[in-house]
Amino acid sequence: MTVLDELWREIDATMSTEGFKIEILDGKVVMTPRTPEQDWTIDEIKSAARRTGLTRERLVSDVAIDFPDETSSAPDVAILDNGAHRTQNRFTCVDLLAAFEVVSRPGDPNDYVLKVEKYGRYGVGVYVVADPFTRICTVFEQPQGTGYGERTEVRYGESFDVRLSTGEAFTVDTGTFPSKST
Repeated sequence: MTVLDELWREIDATMSTEGFKIEILDGKVVMTPRTPEQDWTIDEIKSAARRTGLTRERLVSDVAIDFPDETSSAPDVAILDNGAHRTQNRFTCVDLLAAFEVVSRPGDPNDYVLKVEKYGRYGVGVYVVADPFTRICTVFEQPQGTGYGERTEVRYGESFDVRLSTGEAFTVDTGTFPSKST
């Protein structure tokens, strides 16, 4: 466990962070307030997954996912494998099938650069960035050592399919995703 992971666990255990998402990214503590647009988008993504039979136990939001030799992440929506191993309130990246982030600031490098590299490096099968400022979802697939081999942009109002490594799939309709101005 790294010093930053210890800090992350201490923050998680001692601070009231309701309404905020806290992550340690690239050695910095990032505390982001939740917006209604993020909450509504997260709800739409989880509802799409649930409609196709994914159980709530496999869908978590802002729950720590541990990565070996790196700080943990807490995706806005994480889809876990069947029988994912839970340690207290955390899971490990080996059970992370897909991650979704809803951008909280325009052009956020955490979502568009750091997490693309990290999730790809650890083999997370699908990573989706929903951006209420540009009204575009960016779908990353085919993980590889430095990111992803395939990147597809889907405008809000269109649908896209999420195909998990388990063979399960579901469609996300972005027609009700809310937008946000800067």
